[in-house]
Amino acid sequence: MNPVHRAIERASAYFAERRSRQGVVARRLLQAPRPDDGRLAQALVRERRTKARADGSRGGDLVATAWYAWELMDLGMKADSPPVRRAVGWLLGRQDKDGAFGLGCSPRRHELRLCVHSIGGFFAYRSSERTIRRLTLPTGVWVTSDLGSRFLASCVALRTVLRAGREENTLVRRHIGSLLALPKMWDNWGGFWTPTLTVGALAAIAWAPLPFRAQLPILSEHLGLNQKPDGSWRNLDIVHAVDALAAVPLPQAREAVALAAPRLAKLQSQRGVLGSGPYAEERTLVALRAWLVAREYA
Repeated sequence: MNPVHRAIERASAYFAERRSRQGVVARRLLQAPRPDDGRLAQALVRERRTKARADGSRGGDLVATAWYAWELMDLGMKADSPPVRRAVGWLLGRQDKDGAFGLGCSPRRHELRLCVHSIGGFFAYRSSERTIRRLTLPTGVWVTSDLGSRFLASCVALRTVLRAGREENTLVRRHIGSLLALPKMWDNWGGFWTPTLTVGALAAIAWAPLPFRAQLPILSEHLGLNQKPDGSWRNLDIVHAVDALAAVPLPQAREAVALAAPRLAKLQSQRGVLGSGPYAEERTLVALRAWLVAREYA
């Protein structure tokens, strides 16, 4: 059997009984919902809402709040529903606040165009007084630098507010424009802009409106040109890459995802899951999307 088709079968069996957000979304993608998935989704929404603060945030944390709103939308809540609106409103209130990437200036940062005079609209993850040692996303992707954590967290928040339809917000548009204009991000592979950060930016821009989306072909080609023959990328988590590319509705992106799919299939266990631990289910959901893209692409 084709390894991608076998991977889809194993993932289907794995997700068939999962009473989780990932299970609900996976069965929707597979067009095999359970009769009680509607009630399950409502229960999962209620469970998540009990952990939200009155201001709409999850613990006053940028990434947790962005993921909370993302999950609510995955579970069927509209972008204009009160819980999503409050969470997104809280996120928007964090733009250009103390600790945001690019805020402030110094001669060196000014020279590199990494200061407030050149970029803006970024979301503050932590105050400038706190050094961030590590940021881990719900997919298990991680960065271990202060600036990298602030940057990636802001991209996660940007992706959520764009999905929620807030693309007309002035600071949101400035954030998108800043990502596209960052020096050396889109013509190098490595250095200050690690592949993890570059892909984090692409994941957000994939949800951007025109005219920003007009840049997606060349951004997707940047990832494609740096993809290895076996479908993986140097110094980059393959799950992080396909998670971003699967949201880009372009042939360049679909081709890269299709090339990565067999490599992902080799990472799948007999019981259908990628890896183990707290991020395994989310990583398997990302892989399932890639396998479905590859099946259609073929």
